[in-house]
Amino acid sequence: MRISIIFRRPRRARRTLPETPEVAQLRKAAKEYLPGRLRELAAQHGFTVNQVRIKHNVSNWGSCSTKGNINLNLNLMRVPQDLQDYVMLHELCHLRHMNHGPEFHALLESLCPNHRALRKQLKEYRLI
Repeated sequence: MRISIIFRRPRRARRTLPETPEVAQLRKAAKEYLPGRLRELAAQHGFTVNQVRIKHNVSNWGSCSTKGNINLNLNLMRVPQDLQDYVMLHELCHLRHMNHGPEFHALLESLCPNHRALRKQLKEYRLI
């Protein structure tokens, strides 16, 4: 009888950020405002969103899954509304194009003509 032992690498621990009073306040405000605004933009531009979640990510402002779920970073509450809308429109475009190819950028350009300038502005903000 032969016994095989499989060694697995331990999973990387998720980097979690402390829930400070400031973060708790941002989370509450984000849950009250961002999902409604995202759904408003989605309806305005003919997108269908499945679920909207508010996250406290350390590396991105938002994300979109193939199931039509959109995650938004609670730090969006710290940036002006035009930057919030840019991030939401960016994620909505991923509902049709799950990459950053030419079709994605053409769609984003049609919805947000100044997206390049907004992207530069967003880089001035730091995630906390």
